[in-house]
Amino acid sequence: MSVLTLDKVCVAFDSKRVLEDISLRLDDGEIACLLGPSGCGKTTLLRSIAGFQVLQSGEIHSGATVLSTSNFTAPTENRQIGMVFQDFALFPHLTIGDNICFGIRHQSKSDKRQRLAELLELIGLVGFDGRYPHELSGGQQQRVALARAMASKPRLLLLDEPFSSMDVELRSSLAKEIRSILKHEGITSVMVTHDQHEAFNMADRIGVLSAGKLLQWDDAQTLYHQPKTAFVAHFVGRSDFLQGEIVEQGVKTALGVSPLREQQAFKLGQQVNALIRPEYLKIDKQSPIKAALISRQFRGGFYLYVLRLTSGESVQLLLSSLMQYELGDTVGLALSAEHLSVFESE
Repeated sequence: MSVLTLDKVCVAFDSKRVLEDISLRLDDGEIACLLGPSGCGKTTLLRSIAGFQVLQSGEIHSGATVLSTSNFTAPTENRQIGMVFQDFALFPHLTIGDNICFGIRHQSKSDKRQRLAELLELIGLVGFDGRYPHELSGGQQQRVALARAMASKPRLLLLDEPFSSMDVELRSSLAKEIRSILKHEGITSVMVTHDQHEAFNMADRIGVLSAGKLLQWDDAQTLYHQPKTAFVAHFVGRSDFLQGEIVEQGVKTALGVSPLREQQAFKLGQQVNALIRPEYLKIDKQSPIKAALISRQFRGGFYLYVLRLTSGESVQLLLSSLMQYELGDTVGLALSAEHLSVFESE
């Protein structure tokens, strides 16, 4: 069952459209991420779902309930939506227990105690209910903010860049923890982020936005290996693009001829750009395709090499850090990808 449906949603500030024809669907228990660079419209879209932003056109539904149209906006407090803010927004003068129970303060004492005990165990903070926010670490405060938003068992939970103030390692581990908590509670969620790794760790579905348009709405693996646009290909993961030409067997690039993805159709002789991910390549001493190693970055378990092909184009290659090549070495390259994604040349 659909918990959230957007149908051709448009939002404008004065005469400038910041969201254009956004359509998506999120089913019960799914976790979604809105991913894109700063200024792409993802926070405006989250605000529209929350009821903070009026629509210029289109509709937002939760099941059979209309939440927003161009001439109607249901109040936020009537939408059964919980929110986790970027700065946590915990009340410094309230204990952790009182913060978590703030949204259910009108329930009976026994119901509040029971729900508080459930949530403290779920977020791994049993015994912390008498402490205050300043006594907790950033990660602990984030879990408290999540528990407070979940206390009333909302139908939909919205998270606005909840990990942006944390270091990279904590963000990664906390994203996995929060995904586990949300799945345990079965809460349908939408998170805004500009970090693809957070999106990969958290989401069942990811929406990539650019300039107010939803370019693709898919799972992480499909976004990565079957991007619909060159922007999505570039934004999600490491990418290089080689000039290519459509031939009968697929696409011909400086790396040879490769099959196309089945759903892609181009005219013979058409000039295109082919997407090459670092993991699509491997060292092959027997390959007639040669490339020179022009740079190398140590990344712990692997090296990220940049190689220059005889065409003058460059590609990236990941190799174990136990295998070390010297800069200036010439190596044979082979494609290990079964199909390539290609896009019209600009």
